Amino acid sequence: MKSIISSVLLAFGVLLANAPATTAGALRPTDLRCEYRQDPQGLDIKEPRLSWLPVSDRRGERQTAWQLLVASSQKRLRANDGDLWDSGKVTSNQSAQIAYAGQSLASRQQCYWKVRVWNQDGRASAWSEPALWTMGLLNPEDWQARWIGSEEGAFSGDAAANLKAPLPTPRYLRKGFHLDQPIRRATVHVTALGLYELRINGQRVSDHLLAPEWTRYTHRVQVDSIEVTDLLRKGDNAIGAIVGNGWYCGSFICWPQRPRIFGDRPWLLAQLEVETTDGQRHVFATDDTWRVSTKGPLRQSGIYEGESYDARMEMQGWDRAGFNDSTWQTAALGANLKVGKLVWQRSEPIRVTHKFKPVALTEPKPGVYVFDLGQNIAGWCRLAAQAPAGAAVTLRHAEVLNPDGTVYTKNLRGALAEEHYIFKGGGKTEVFEPHFTYHGFRYVEVTGLPSRPSTNAILGRMFHTSFRDTGSFECSNPLLTKLAANIQWSQRANYMGVPTDCPNRDERTGCTGDHQFFLPTALYNMDVAAFFNKWLVDLCDDSQSARGVFADIAPYYGMFPGQSDGWGDAGIICPYEIYRAYGDTRAVSEHFEAMRRHHAFLTQTATNQIRHLEGPGDWLNLGGSAKNEVIATAYYAYLTGLMAEMAQAIGRTDDATHYRDLADQIKAAFTRAFLRPDGSIEGSSQTGYALAFTMGLVPPELKDKMSAAYAREIARFDWHPATGFIGAARLLPGLHNAGLDTDACRLVFQESYPSWLFMVKQGATTVWERWDSYTPEKGFQDPGMNSFNHIVWGTMGEYLFGMLGGIQAETPGYKDIRIQPIIADQLQWARTSYRSISGEIQTSWKKESNRLTLDVTVPANTTATVFVPTVDPSTVLESGRPATQSPDVKFLRSEKGVAVYRIESGRYSFSSKRQ
Repeated sequence: MKSIISSVLLAFGVLLANAPATTAGALRPTDLRCEYRQDPQGLDIKEPRLSWLPVSDRRGERQTAWQLLVASSQKRLRANDGDLWDSGKVTSNQSAQIAYAGQSLASRQQCYWKVRVWNQDGRASAWSEPALWTMGLLNPEDWQARWIGSEEGAFSGDAAANLKAPLPTPRYLRKGFHLDQPIRRATVHVTALGLYELRINGQRVSDHLLAPEWTRYTHRVQVDSIEVTDLLRKGDNAIGAIVGNGWYCGSFICWPQRPRIFGDRPWLLAQLEVETTDGQRHVFATDDTWRVSTKGPLRQSGIYEGESYDARMEMQGWDRAGFNDSTWQTAALGANLKVGKLVWQRSEPIRVTHKFKPVALTEPKPGVYVFDLGQNIAGWCRLAAQAPAGAAVTLRHAEVLNPDGTVYTKNLRGALAEEHYIFKGGGKTEVFEPHFTYHGFRYVEVTGLPSRPSTNAILGRMFHTSFRDTGSFECSNPLLTKLAANIQWSQRANYMGVPTDCPNRDERTGCTGDHQFFLPTALYNMDVAAFFNKWLVDLCDDSQSARGVFADIAPYYGMFPGQSDGWGDAGIICPYEIYRAYGDTRAVSEHFEAMRRHHAFLTQTATNQIRHLEGPGDWLNLGGSAKNEVIATAYYAYLTGLMAEMAQAIGRTDDATHYRDLADQIKAAFTRAFLRPDGSIEGSSQTGYALAFTMGLVPPELKDKMSAAYAREIARFDWHPATGFIGAARLLPGLHNAGLDTDACRLVFQESYPSWLFMVKQGATTVWERWDSYTPEKGFQDPGMNSFNHIVWGTMGEYLFGMLGGIQAETPGYKDIRIQPIIADQLQWARTSYRSISGEIQTSWKKESNRLTLDVTVPANTTATVFVPTVDPSTVLESGRPATQSPDVKFLRSEKGVAVYRIESGRYSFSSKRQ
């Protein structure tokens, strides 16, 4: 569908009036974003943040100033009339986190904007291509819509009875209406308590899936604002919706085995606003003039249960004008609903991002057909098949197979992960695709077909929050390259509106610890800024207890209120990581008070600066963990240091001083209580040293002895990882900080159990939950806790990007970059790229005879410190000549085994003597 917005922007994008001429390769602004999103609609943030990328293929290009224009119409913007905001020329190299500072914005406001920049020579660029954001309904009085649904088929108030009762039946809702004039512009604002699929005149209004994403509905409900101009016409029209249970009134059947529900039935809220060419605005809002039916073909739907669909009950044209809905009921109005604030959809929506055709089809038993997609994914399947009327087919989903070739479903626990489809018949191919569920799977078992299907009968459709990929890593070891890809597949599968632990079983919750462990890797792989800005609200604003502690799960739904050390602490660590990666001080300031309350609880429950561990600790470790008090106190010290840094970043200097002083006290207490003169840590193995070396807990005078002790702990486990979740995230960076990259690489390239590459050698296409999820000797691990698509062991991806690739942020937002690759003995070459908020950073190194080549790309408007490994700094060349003679390369110093240089933006090729 070609929207009016895209048409308008395309039309005047070529009319860059009054723009100065530019020379090819000169600095220019691209990739305009508002609140990290491209042309977002329906914002409720009155001072949204704007960003762009200054790009150039020349060396040393810097932005020295910028000018922003924001206009109320495309006509004004074309004329360079920033009637909403003309910033004027601002002397600054900032290109991100720039808050709108123009006129006060109102509901439904359209904001067209563009930017130009000046380089280090004072030369202005052309104006950028135009961009857009729109405001949503900012005030309660803007809403005419009311919550509507059906009184039929609701959950009872008895949790035990609900376990045996079917889920509420999905609702079909509709309304016909007439427009006398041609349409100028139309927007629908829509959400649900549950999940919705909205349609106008027979077409879906968007490609969003599982909308709105999970929140704590009593606190917040997300609203989609969608432009639908092209779907409407002068004359008769119809709007319709299917509403399913989703997370709102579906069943949460894990831990303990009973449902956890926010409500007893699903509800819809929608407001269609149409501007016609005569200047009138017409509003068609959900109310008791709408009609509702529970007799549609979608008979049952649940996140964990799957769906049942009876094609014989399809209602042809139910979402079009002229449909006879006389047998439908009058929509019920939601009364006394406990509904939180209506807010905009901060994160990218869930969309289909990949499609998978089966790579194999087997028949392990007569009439049982198993399709192999070749990749473990999160999503569902599209079925295309023929069968007589009334024939029923069942699709069952699984991550792995039993030895006999049938699907293994024991590890799904209470999740059914099934679709049931009844054919309407008629001799034609029927196509079925679910609506309000999803599964984690690689294999699909199909039963009930009258004959053997073709492999084309199934199409796997993977969906997740539709952020863009930002990182890539590949190297001369194909197993490690595959592992890097597996980590990314697990991230996609587990970022489903909220960051989940696994997509397959009856859990799929936002486990806070899992994602603070994984976030440093996630930030390299994908642009998760908007996604985490949303989830930080779930965590810091909506999941904090009266004691001040953050819950272990967000959105919070009554389970695991906290405080588990390392888990709830995500409420401090995640805002910090977002700040470091994106320079996002607003994420810090918005949640600082919540972070302060959580930290105050830690202080109140510490004894002489020592904390005693609460919660699961180093979950699933293999004997390489640490004493509980070591883990808890290390986190306490680390969090205190982060609070100091974040307080300083947002101008709370008194708080910064307080936290710095307290951090020093805790570190001193840690040293007294746990560190020994021989460098050992009391009661601790790999995890203890990993925490100490990454949390600033190693006194300089003990570093050498502690490094030696750390190395002994690695050797004690025969150079295999033996940590659990807490330790795994910091194991390799800890070894790096200890100067033990040889040991780190030995772990990375280990192929026997337990190791990361062991999973790959067993055929994994994602990352497992356990080191021993499957072994040839023992088969499958405990099915009660054994997913084959989890993210925590994927935390080692930080080492691939930050150490083997050598890409690290020196300052928040990658304005200053550190390029320091580890040249692993086990590799001949490695290529790494990361699209930061400041632009694309690339490294590529290769061993050639006795020389090393290191190619580096640094984005415009940034600088980098580059560490070139060499045995002789005088042999270092850049682009074929001595590096010291390059006008674009500044020699800083020599260190053990490296020459250190300062460079500005551009592409560089270093070559050095290795031996």
